[in-house]
Amino acid sequence: MFTKSQNLPGMLEQAAAVFRGAAGQLPPVSKQELAQRARHFAWAVRFGLDEPAAIQRLHQATGGLRDVSSLRRLLPRILDGALGLMAADFGNIQLLDPVTGSLRIVTQYGFGPEFVDYFAVVDDGHAACGRAAKECAQAVIADVAADPDFAPHRDIAAACGFRAVASTPLADNAGHLIGVVSTHFRRPHRPFGTDLQVMELYADYAGEALAGHLSAPAGGDPGDPVGRAMLSALLGPGTGQAPDAAVRPGPGDASAARRISQPPRTKRCPGSRGTSCTGSSRSA
Repeated sequence: MFTKSQNLPGMLEQAAAVFRGAAGQLPPVSKQELAQRARHFAWAVRFGLDEPAAIQRLHQATGGLRDVSSLRRLLPRILDGALGLMAADFGNIQLLDPVTGSLRIVTQYGFGPEFVDYFAVVDDGHAACGRAAKECAQAVIADVAADPDFAPHRDIAAACGFRAVASTPLADNAGHLIGVVSTHFRRPHRPFGTDLQVMELYADYAGEALAGHLSAPAGGDPGDPVGRAMLSALLGPGTGQAPDAAVRPGPGDASAARRISQPPRTKRCPGSRGTSCTGSSRSA
């Protein structure tokens, strides 16, 4: 299958090796974390009932991801799907270094060597990807020229031609952070709340697919059976429809054009093994 996104040879192999080397040190999921993830996926089912058209888009974007045979083929597919869902001009995927908490770029679309060299390793919270990894939640910068925290990176943004960025964490079903997928826009842009939430569900599915190539649960631990069951129910083959759910979502994104509610998201923060963090979308 043709993909427009491209891996970065050498950088991908190195980042994957670093992640796999530390994957066995990740702690098992706790009962409390399972309950938090259950609430998150129950919101996802309710979202599917309220927004069937959005779920159909998601179903189309995720089709076949679990069947991709290698990490090398999977990453460009994931980035292509994210670009399509967000109607973005550029994008990239970074994998987490679980030891240092830094992000390593492995796949990109639309950027040249200057961007790749500059963002080869990100270990600060100024860029959107760093915020998403640090806070374990989506980070949106609607205009990099107006965001004070992004100031250290404005020159490279201007040189590469992007003015807005949305970064979404990628995690496995147990909530362990794997990396970040970022979508960039040529002009100032704040995505609609529905689009951001579709993107978050897409990252759930993509994160599970990535985890299958990067690591296996230690000791036969199945990870998060609730999350896996909910994703299967939400995106079962040929459905695009979600079953009913008993848990209603919490407060939504006040900046969204349409009010779609969303509870906190649970992921393991880099650099804080054995703990989990929750966070909703952050906009700047």
